[in-house]
Amino acid sequence: MTDTTSHRRLLRGGAAGVLALAAFAVAPAAPAAAQASPATTAAAAGATSAPTTAQATARAPRSGGKAGTTRTVRTSAQLRRAVAAANRREGPDRIDLGRSFRLTPGAGRGTGVFAGDLEVTDTLFVEGFGRAVDVRGVDRLFDVAAGTRLTLNRVVVRNGAPAAGESGGAVRSAGTLVVNRSTLSRNRVRGEGASGGALFNDGGRLVVFDSVLTGNSATRAGGAIEALAGSTTVTLSRLAGNRTGPTPGNGGGLHLTGAGTVRVVDSRVVGNRASAEGGGLWNSAEGRFTVQRTLVAGNRADGAAADQGGGGLHNDGGTLRVLESTVERNRATGAAGSGGGILNDLGSLVVRGSTVADNTAPRAGGGIEANVGSTTVADSVLRGNTTGPAPGNGGGLHLTGAGTVLVEGSRVVGNRAVEGGGLWNSGTGDFSVTGTVVRANTATGAAADQGGGGLYNDGGTLTVSDSTVAANRASGAAGSGGGILNNLGTLEVDGTSVQRNAAVRAGGGVETNGGEVSLLNVVLRDNTTGDAPGNGGGFHTTGAGRVSYTGGSVTGNAATSEGGGLWNSSTGTFVVNEVRIEGNTAPTGPDTFNQPGGVFTVDGVPVAPTL
Repeated sequence: MTDTTSHRRLLRGGAAGVLALAAFAVAPAAPAAAQASPATTAAAAGATSAPTTAQATARAPRSGGKAGTTRTVRTSAQLRRAVAAANRREGPDRIDLGRSFRLTPGAGRGTGVFAGDLEVTDTLFVEGFGRAVDVRGVDRLFDVAAGTRLTLNRVVVRNGAPAAGESGGAVRSAGTLVVNRSTLSRNRVRGEGASGGALFNDGGRLVVFDSVLTGNSATRAGGAIEALAGSTTVTLSRLAGNRTGPTPGNGGGLHLTGAGTVRVVDSRVVGNRASAEGGGLWNSAEGRFTVQRTLVAGNRADGAAADQGGGGLHNDGGTLRVLESTVERNRATGAAGSGGGILNDLGSLVVRGSTVADNTAPRAGGGIEANVGSTTVADSVLRGNTTGPAPGNGGGLHLTGAGTVLVEGSRVVGNRAVEGGGLWNSGTGDFSVTGTVVRANTATGAAADQGGGGLYNDGGTLTVSDSTVAANRASGAAGSGGGILNNLGTLEVDGTSVQRNAAVRAGGGVETNGGEVSLLNVVLRDNTTGDAPGNGGGFHTTGAGRVSYTGGSVTGNAATSEGGGLWNSSTGTFVVNEVRIEGNTAPTGPDTFNQPGGVFTVDGVPVAPTL
């Protein structure tokens, strides 16, 4: 049985189920029948409606022969007294909310639960029945000590606000905190270092299940949740409309600090905002962060620097896995903000079985920005992502610096950028594309060394194997390389079809500006150029490029001026062997064109220069 299935069955089990859920949160998963002991089940029977005060009864015996109690509270004063009593007794206790009420400051009773927040020092279960405690800015509601467990079940907590500089607007916990089927809204923390607008996991264990955290805010980080190391799990929950302030302002929905672990599963992270990085979620340099079967949508990160952004998710050097999830309509809005959907900054990122769609960034990486580090996109879709004009590269995915990228078994479709409408590789990058469809992407750059409708290699090493590069466009005034543009780098293409791409200037299928190119068993078919000047319908070489082309075919390509199939420059070297070249069209040199001075051979036979 999966964890999620166990949770759902427990929830259907009424009060016995939720008591068992509290145990589940602090112990390894067990078969469903063993989740609640017979004593616990019997103690919880009949507790699905709120009892009156007179109905508070003893529960199952605790260690040392002491019995826990259930108390029903209807006022702030009763809640304070009930928590104080629970702290004095050894073993678990339960508090039921008999009505919604407002928290008021303690009336001259000193410290602890009788002053601001309610300190929890022994195991406590709070059943809210959907009722609310409005904290009214008095403080946070609960402060959970290390080694202690607090469970909130069907509780609404709103308007918590501790003193300036403190963290955890609704609950701060150094122990184990379980938030089940609850709503935390409009809580806030303010002042320098204040984090976790609703929840602050201070090195403990946090479980959020089937809950809503909305409209919370924090000055530093974690608009809804801040995890300082420890273990944090969010399941079947919604983080919506939370935000961070400006110092530094990371992790609008959830932020991890230090060497902790976070899992966000079967949840929705929507409409959150961070002033700098990670509009939805933010992972630390030492963190291990997994997002699975989750929607991350409509979030925003406003950081202005090139290594800021990550509208949906920001990975600050740790390990981030995005599995079977959807990352869509997120934005990096700062002047040079990058990674509209995801920004991987010096870390390890794996995106598997996921969709990254319709995200935007001004600088680069409309869908994903990788700043160095290691990035893998497998069995996923990058669709409809865009960049702005600053400079606006890598609509689907952009690599900065000496990182490694692998895109395998994926679809890169309908993305848009100035360079590299689909994918963009840096001058020191190692970028591999295998078993992938790169289709209908657009690069709008106007210069001759801009374009690369499908893929752009800016001096690094780009390898494309067993893939399809189709129907991409370099649409700028002198845009080149409708399918692929290799700018002074190393390009290796193997077992790939490059077809129906278009460029205004040159290289309807492939353009290389200098650099080294190896084509093995590549099909260049039905690619076209415009009229500025319109050379090299299938492949065009600019400058002192060196091209080796073995096996494959060049058919049905068209250029409006020269070299319908293949075009070689006056300083280029183009060696072709065992390639079928036929049915291409151009006013001059329909199949091949060689400028005077160029070295161009087909099956060992020189191609005469065209004067």
